[in-house]
Amino acid sequence: MALPRLNTPKYKVKLPSTGKEISMRPFLVKEEKILMIALESQDVEQISEAVKNIIMSCYGLDDLSELTGFDIEYLFLQLRAKSVGEIISLQTKCQDEKCGGVTPLEINIDDIEIINKEQERTLLLDDDSGVGVTLNYPSLESIAKLDLSEESKVIDVIMSLIVECIDTIFDNDNVYDAQSEGKDEILAFLESLSSEQFGKVQRFFQEAPAVYYKQDVSCVKCNNENTIELRGLNNFFT
Repeated sequence: MALPRLNTPKYKVKLPSTGKEISMRPFLVKEEKILMIALESQDVEQISEAVKNIIMSCYGLDDLSELTGFDIEYLFLQLRAKSVGEIISLQTKCQDEKCGGVTPLEINIDDIEIINKEQERTLLLDDDSGVGVTLNYPSLESIAKLDLSEESKVIDVIMSLIVECIDTIFDNDNVYDAQSEGKDEILAFLESLSSEQFGKVQRFFQEAPAVYYKQDVSCVKCNNENTIELRGLNNFFT
């Protein structure tokens, strides 16, 4: 005789990048076990893979290749809130190096926001010629294409990611579709930029939307007032 199965509730969640509404179910014990094992390993790749697989299962998605990084961060936090609870408990170290005190911090997931959601994706790089770029946010697919081997150079990885994320290049007269131009042409364009112009492109990614939380916390040992800032999903696992 087959054992009974419990009904699992469904919730609606909106993707931050598009506003599209998708359905979610809480993760089950078997999925929580996978996540706990990954967290105990402290291996970034294993944690990332566990998060990705749990999101696909609980949201009924075939893949996450088209989602942005902040989409995935947000979806997982919403999933965690409905599956385990809205409160995340962390330990924060005093910012006074002489103290070394550790203070508990409880974060309500509802208080975690996504910063820079309205970030401008069109960058004007040169006023005279009107040259600029329109950028997309990195997707899992674009990140998966990167050569992250130990032999690869950091600057090459950065350039490869930027090439993948350029949507259009424009000037005062024309708009060029990056997909039609080819990667070698896009790379040559990037290498022709000045340090200041390339810095604008880099800042776009440094300031990209992300899950974010900020709070002032008094150290339990020395009463020093610490400003705690957490950005990106990994910081909410520490």
